[in-house]
Amino acid sequence: MSLAKGAARGAAWNFVTVLAERSFGFVILGLLLRVIPASVVGLIAIASAISDLARIVANTGASEQVQASPGDRDVEAGAFWSQFLASLALLAVLLVTAPLIAGLYHAPQLSLVLRVMGVNVVLTAFLIVPAARLETRFDFRSLGLISLGSTMAGGLVALPFAFSGHGIEALMYQRVVGVAFFAVVASAVARWVPPRPPTLKVLGESFRFSLPLMQAAFVDYFALTGYVMLAGLRMPVAALGEFRIGQRLVEVVQEIAFMPARKVFLPVFVAVRHDLERRYETTRQMLDLLSVIIFFVCAVCGAAAGPIVTLMFGAKWAVAGPVFAILTLMAPAVALYGAVNPLLTAAGRTTLVSHYALANAATIALATWFGAPYGLLVLSWALAGRGVVALGLFLNAMRQGLERPALPFLRMLAMPALALCAARLAGWAVLRMMAGQGAFVQLIVGGGVAALVFGAVALSLSPARVRTMMLRLFTALRGRAA
Repeated sequence: MSLAKGAARGAAWNFVTVLAERSFGFVILGLLLRVIPASVVGLIAIASAISDLARIVANTGASEQVQASPGDRDVEAGAFWSQFLASLALLAVLLVTAPLIAGLYHAPQLSLVLRVMGVNVVLTAFLIVPAARLETRFDFRSLGLISLGSTMAGGLVALPFAFSGHGIEALMYQRVVGVAFFAVVASAVARWVPPRPPTLKVLGESFRFSLPLMQAAFVDYFALTGYVMLAGLRMPVAALGEFRIGQRLVEVVQEIAFMPARKVFLPVFVAVRHDLERRYETTRQMLDLLSVIIFFVCAVCGAAAGPIVTLMFGAKWAVAGPVFAILTLMAPAVALYGAVNPLLTAAGRTTLVSHYALANAATIALATWFGAPYGLLVLSWALAGRGVVALGLFLNAMRQGLERPALPFLRMLAMPALALCAARLAGWAVLRMMAGQGAFVQLIVGGGVAALVFGAVALSLSPARVRTMMLRLFTALRGRAA
């Protein structure tokens, strides 16, 4: 399979399965939120952020090692055991500190929730290597179907608890069951079993490879989701629950519009890492297409944010609509940063990955700390504004990873940015005129107008670019590109 064909088909399968998974997941979430109050959502948001932070940090580096050295069983053994030992250590820390964390947030229930959800920290160690094997083979179809199955399993377990009045238990067990399902099935599909412990030398090399990536994962997760921990210290837990719904919707938009392609970035960059010209051209072509896609999705979803939230979760969650709409304006930063980590990792510059992740998280922390006390809208605008400032940071990272000037990538974002602004303004104007209409009608008309305006602006400004991108994607999917 050619590189372009593997990447394109992998991204396509990722998109289809992520769309199906998120669609099912939000059906479940919509049902749950109709019976679970905002205060419980806020509590679980804090617990999830803390336990997921430990889980992601403990297990980052294993997948990258396996993909960077495909087929090397010593590397696989070192990757698994280094992350497994790290996960046990962080689980122990979580078990001991749970009461202290609960006291910090003035939420006694948080202690038990943290201890139960801490199980995910160790379970994740058993899915990283088999998932990496499948990614190396570009078998994103199997990965996507497994992920969909894990979402379905967790959701079906959660519903009975929620509707019997046990909202906290529903959200806890949903996550644990989902991770366990993924670990078991991925291991079976990849024909992987935990290997024997490697030598101390191999284990040490694995830790040295992973440490910068673990540091980067710590701050990356904080920048993506974990900053709700900081927000929880500065705003009421019920308000945090409302913010988390808008934030989660933005995460899903990113997962659907960008993450399916981002999953193929690392194997693609590894394949072209020794050819500077091809690395640059590959990066340019991928980001050219993906930036337009993510701007389009954010334009449409942001324009119809209010009716989307109302239809999915009910009128009591309407306050999360403006949060969702504002946070979608972080699209430019997401589009660039999505390529930075795998690009620098493939080039062997994992220390830079850590440095840029830290700088990104620091700006997120500042925006959160100073914006949260003033309410949901101020916090959302502070985070969106921070994304614009971060563009310069990510462009410099692209320059270092490609060893070429990165200014062309900034110019690449100009057209979709203008189209997004025009689409959002058009959607806003239309929805103001439809204030008395139902949410479903507002969704169709507002989202439709935004989509049409975005397309019209893109075609009027860069018709040749749009045609070239579509032709390149079609050719790659059919396997004619080399």
